[in-house]
Amino acid sequence: MNFKSTSVKVVDGNGTIVIQDGILIESKEICAIYDVNEGCFRFSCATLLELRTMLIAQDFRMKDPDEEERLCSECGVPMQEGFYFESDATQYCSVECLTQVISWEEYLVIHDNGNGDAYWTDWYDC
Repeated sequence: MNFKSTSVKVVDGNGTIVIQDGILIESKEICAIYDVNEGCFRFSCATLLELRTMLIAQDFRMKDPDEEERLCSECGVPMQEGFYFESDATQYCSVECLTQVISWEEYLVIHDNGNGDAYWTDWYDC
């Protein structure tokens, strides 16, 4: 059997790490995530699609350990979606954090009905 292995982290919807040191193991017959710290397989399925579906159902996702974390410019929480400003690369996880810096009305002017410098986006893997 040929196995391919890749280092991964597993995080929940809030960015909290569920598996710090994981190994994604793939072959034609199995796809699994081994938790190095716990010394066990935490997730296993027949295919990568099934594994991703199982993780999504539990509000988890795999993350490349070298992936740069996106942090809210106001509160510092890790984020996968939020408000983004191209001019200075600031990003905000919520309306509450955004409006600590500028008013909603100011944001709407910068947003310019989707044609401006600011917008809501997400950085989820497709």
